Amino acid sequence: MFATVGWIENLLDELAPMETAESYDNVGAIIGRRDAEVTKILVALDCTLDVVREAKEVGAELIVTHHPLLFHARKNLLEEDAEGRILCEMVRSHLSLIAAHTNLDQTELSGSASCARLLNLQNIRKETNYLFLGELEKPMKAEELEQKISNALSFPVRRYGSGDKLVSTLAIAGGADDGDWQTAQALGAQALLTGEVRHHNALAASMSDFVLFDGGHYGTEAPLVPFLAEYLQKRLNDVQYNVRVYPSQYAPFGSV
Repeated sequence: MFATVGWIENLLDELAPMETAESYDNVGAIIGRRDAEVTKILVALDCTLDVVREAKEVGAELIVTHHPLLFHARKNLLEEDAEGRILCEMVRSHLSLIAAHTNLDQTELSGSASCARLLNLQNIRKETNYLFLGELEKPMKAEELEQKISNALSFPVRRYGSGDKLVSTLAIAGGADDGDWQTAQALGAQALLTGEVRHHNALAASMSDFVLFDGGHYGTEAPLVPFLAEYLQKRLNDVQYNVRVYPSQYAPFGSV
């Protein structure tokens, strides 16, 4: 018995059922063969050319990412654009790809829940499909929390709202979900950490005595990579499959 791409896909489906993904999404096996043997897996946030090179360097047959390729329909497979180059290189290298996107966003291994763990939030809970809440170990001013988040994520955070606002409950919606700030406020949070804050929401939240933290799409979702790799490694070890799982070390925007 050996692990296959299809077996890993089923393993991810147990964690994050594909039927829960948004209708516009592209999750599950995307490139390769479901019956291909897997001995090494690389887990990454995105499948870029550098991630493909990293997979080849460690000898991985499978890349598992959060963000999918082929998210939008293509009419050609030319290497004249970034995605086309990645797809062609993966096919040439006999690499397979599985994505767990909006289905993973709703689980305890989402970017939001992973950020909450890095911040040592207490009583972490999922309040809506994509919104997680937790209590700080002790209340602190928003300007102090801004620095704490930046340190925990190793990524610069921008604050919208009063630095003097006292925060005891933090909501987190990683990626692009600043529209949930009113729901977070109604649930008792004084601030929301997300990945992309639009101007109108920044203004409205500030005028409502609520604080928004913009940690960047990458910054608020990259924390899921090591947690997902650890989960896969444990599940594979449990069934005694000789498969090694590597969390990607690639930082697309360099050191920050």
